[in-house]
Amino acid sequence: MNKALKSFGIVALLCFSFYYTHQFALLMRSKDPIYQNILVLKDEKSIASVNGIIEGDYIVPGLAGGIVNVDKSFQKMKNLGAFLENYLVFDEILPTISLKQNKDKIIKKGNPIKMAVSFILDEDSNLINYFEEMGMDYAVLTTKQTIDKKINGERINIDVENYNNLEKKIVNNSNICFVEKVSKDFCLKKKKILVEATNTINNNNVASLYNNISSGSIYYLKNLDLNYLKLIIENIVYKGYSIVKLSQLISESRI
Repeated sequence: MNKALKSFGIVALLCFSFYYTHQFALLMRSKDPIYQNILVLKDEKSIASVNGIIEGDYIVPGLAGGIVNVDKSFQKMKNLGAFLENYLVFDEILPTISLKQNKDKIIKKGNPIKMAVSFILDEDSNLINYFEEMGMDYAVLTTKQTIDKKINGERINIDVENYNNLEKKIVNNSNICFVEKVSKDFCLKKKKILVEATNTINNNNVASLYNNISSGSIYYLKNLDLNYLKLIIENIVYKGYSIVKLSQLISESRI
């Protein structure tokens, strides 16, 4: 009996000691200037999420929000020995209306808040070399015939007949399914992100689309002359938009 009471007393003492040490650590942390500065900025720097917009079969992706993780931010800055605003750590908060709950919807446009656009090229496009030379992001439709061509662009698998084998070979896989080339049902079966171009740009309609370049747009370049592409890119840059990867444009993460 006495032995049991003695053991219980030791455990209780250890628990009390741990509790007291923990409370003392919390008290000291709350008085730390780094911790206090983080608390001041917590609400100011937190970003609200933006819901996606659904219209029929289509969705414009929303944007994730972020809330300052005080503990992780403090640990990071404490290791550095100074308060540095750029080292704030955020926890991501997904939109209420999110892509994750609407995987059957087609993305025809990225969120315009990103101030960016993306391009999709055919696998035999004469524009690929230009994108490569300029170091610009792009996506390229890919089949068995072109999988071995070395490029830096994101790959979009459109080879239904050889789809599974091609997936194993693709390095820069965008996880995107282009519903203008592959059926929606097939894309859903493969659990891919459904994407459709905002506009298809060719030599015949480039003049009408030139002045309507807008943020979030996905442009499929079809039989377009290089000189026309250069004019479009000049307009994009003039408007202050970035040219980004398609997967980045349609992501709910903020650029």
